[in-house]
Amino acid sequence: MPGSEKPDEQQIRSLVARAQSGDARAFEKLLKLHQHGLLRFCRSMLGSSSEAEDVLQDVYLGAWRQLSTLKSSEALGVWLYRIARHRCIDHLRKRTPVPHDLHTEENSTGSVPLHGQRSTEIPETYAENRVAMLDLRRYVGELPQNQRESWVLKEIHHLSYASISEIVGEPVATVRGRIARARTTLAERMQPWR
Repeated sequence: MPGSEKPDEQQIRSLVARAQSGDARAFEKLLKLHQHGLLRFCRSMLGSSSEAEDVLQDVYLGAWRQLSTLKSSEALGVWLYRIARHRCIDHLRKRTPVPHDLHTEENSTGSVPLHGQRSTEIPETYAENRVAMLDLRRYVGELPQNQRESWVLKEIHHLSYASISEIVGEPVATVRGRIARARTTLAERMQPWR
């Protein structure tokens, strides 16, 4: 596996087999393939970068302990997201509610990235776009948890409805409905920005 290239399916199968045999380095390589997406997903679920990083460590530990339950290398991503989802839900249940200003933490949800100003963008347009993205991030954070997680997995992580269904443990029709409701709510809330 050369430096920055993504491994092919055969290499991933080999890494999974080695990891399941106890090879920690192979497991680490598998996690690196998904770490950015998992971190963004945890941020979107928890609304906090620091909490997401802590929970992600629990995800890694849980994945290592449950590695024998991974049935195929093709299911690795879905399997990791399912573990992450469960860890986030557990963390949310234990969390003491605290006020959270979404504007104070840089890219707190991880669900709607704020891009830097482009050299061709007019400063006023950049400022408006940034405020719109902050509003969108806030509205995503206000969605019911089941809608938010499904919307983030579809719109940000570009997973299929079938994969999302596996991750959240609900039928595809339920996932489609949640995403549709989330899209409708977000479209209504973002109406002033059109």
